[in-house]
Amino acid sequence: MVESYLQIIDDPAPDSIAETPLAFLRQLKGPTLIRIRGQDSSRCRAVVTLLHGNEPSGVRALHRLLAEGMVPRTNLLVFIVSIHTALTLPLFSYRQLPDERDMNRCFMPPYDDWQGRLAADIRDHLSAAAPEAVLDIHNTSGDGPCFAVCTETDPVFRDLASLFTHRLVITDIRLGALMETAHPGHPVITIECGGSGQTHAHEIALSGLRRFVEIDQLFGIARELDMDIYHHPVRLELRGGARITYADQPDSAADITLPVHIDRNNFGVATPDLPLAWLGEDGLKPLRLSNSSGEFSLEEFFTVRDNRLYPAQTLKLFMVTTDPRIASSDCLLYAVRERDHDHENH
Repeated sequence: MVESYLQIIDDPAPDSIAETPLAFLRQLKGPTLIRIRGQDSSRCRAVVTLLHGNEPSGVRALHRLLAEGMVPRTNLLVFIVSIHTALTLPLFSYRQLPDERDMNRCFMPPYDDWQGRLAADIRDHLSAAAPEAVLDIHNTSGDGPCFAVCTETDPVFRDLASLFTHRLVITDIRLGALMETAHPGHPVITIECGGSGQTHAHEIALSGLRRFVEIDQLFGIARELDMDIYHHPVRLELRGGARITYADQPDSAADITLPVHIDRNNFGVATPDLPLAWLGEDGLKPLRLSNSSGEFSLEEFFTVRDNRLYPAQTLKLFMVTTDPRIASSDCLLYAVRERDHDHENH
């Protein structure tokens, strides 16, 4: 196993942890694995965070727990990944650096660049440790509530999600994300704590992570939360070369203009009378919708009236971004049909 892409720190003393999360990252310098011995050394859990350099809630929570001298219930692996990206000025502003791949698209072969090899190293360490669960902690690219994402319907994912939230999205889209490495006995779940600038997102990351490392049994316990489960999301994307802007009135130079506060629709009910955006002279042509099978019919989810984009049926929207870089390089938003939403009582 090649370890050159990760520095490894074992059982750091609380007084060795820098005073602030930012100073802590500067102290680490590069991608890091921190291994902490737990009360029960026969078991292991793992946390991965900062795959994206503009998502600090997970790092803030881990810094707090490390500075407190936490003794986890089981052995714990902590991966802090895109440190150089986070420390590039302006701080915590880049998802990935220009001309680099999105780290959370690198967990499937081929591993033929340094980011792929780093992802392979993380996978190798996880495989060797065989953790009973892996958390991948993120912030959303716009403001919104906390939710979790997984790739399977196994109840273990509901148990993990309930440590943080009552919202769980089960996706069949495959992009090369860490959570896609899950398999029976090795659950991996993504936790989207909320927007990076939202104080409650940092609080959710800390309280949920504390529960994850401290409780004895993660699975098969009585859940206190009713769960909202969303199935079969789709991604609304820009075609290459399409122009996007964010404004409170249409921009004639753009192919699509989204309201400045479009992210206020995250996990709200988007009914067919809710205008979502202004479209340019090419209408829907600059947009594409994708699901697990590839390109999908836009008209099933969205429609155009008076050059404005509306839901074609009642939808739940999530991961609605207000960052034009992310909208162009990744997607504008995800959507789920309300008929693919289940409510489960505990």
